[in-house]
Amino acid sequence: MPETAVVFERALDHALNSQQVLDALVRAKGVADREQLRTRAVRARAAITAAAAVEYQEYLRARSAVEGANREPVARVVPGWSAARAALRWVAAKRDRAGAGDVPADDVPDVTRAREAWELALLERGVVPFLLGRLEELLMGQRGGRAAR
Repeated sequence: MPETAVVFERALDHALNSQQVLDALVRAKGVADREQLRTRAVRARAAITAAAAVEYQEYLRARSAVEGANREPVARVVPGWSAARAALRWVAAKRDRAGAGDVPADDVPDVTRAREAWELALLERGVVPFLLGRLEELLMGQRGGRAAR
């Protein structure tokens, strides 16, 4: 599965097991169960993930920057000693920034932070509000449009 689908499924599982959603299911008194909510969320995945689009783009930018640095050629023809020293400093700085050798982008702190921000935004602004909103809609429909108190 693509990365976004895996992250979405993980966020959906986390949300369905969260106390907030479990409590809402109890208050809903059988108008929907976890599997019905899951099915609705999977069908609405594109709309739900759009809630975290900004964070996802930041994550992609951070990951691309690291992956781009990992692909830059290290061996260069460098005229003069000072240029060679500068190139060596560049290589050392690159290694310090990304770790020894080519490191998977997700192991770099900036990328990890960006990914965590994306996953949290997906959960808090996407999946949980969607699930709670569907439960509220179902309750209102059952009560003839009156909001639950």
